[in-house]
Amino acid sequence: MTNNSIKISPQDILSQEFKTKIKGYDKEEVKNFLLSISESIELENSEKENSKKELEQLKININKLEKRENVLRDTLISAQKFSKEIKNNAEREVQLIIKEAEMRAEDIVNQARERQRSLNGEIKNLKFKRKEIENDLLNMLNSLKDLIESYRKEDEEFDKIEFLG
Repeated sequence: MTNNSIKISPQDILSQEFKTKIKGYDKEEVKNFLLSISESIELENSEKENSKKELEQLKININKLEKRENVLRDTLISAQKFSKEIKNNAEREVQLIIKEAEMRAEDIVNQARERQRSLNGEIKNLKFKRKEIENDLLNMLNSLKDLIESYRKEDEEFDKIEFLG
């Protein structure tokens, strides 16, 4: 088989004409034409065989790809299930955290209310003590005022006695 072989179609074969000589067709020309047909058929048979091999290889590759696709599909399904489990676990954990936080918040609010009551009681006591101190101071000031007034009266009486004398 030569690399310069001519591709001959069935129409080429039907339309081929040979020169006639005294004894018939030119033997060399017929021999060359048949050789071209032989090479062309050989080439097509070789290409057909290569196409069959390529087709078989493609079928093998398709089978491998289908197996990979099945593995990937199974993996994806497993991943989706795992993802759903993780999501459900996370939601449960969030609910627990929220409940714990609500309970802590309730404790803090209760402690704050108790502290507020305690502080309100202390404020009332301090106000009462301040009133007592204010009253004591007013009483003391009134007593001092009375004392000062009594000193002034005594001074006035003393001054009257001094002027008389």
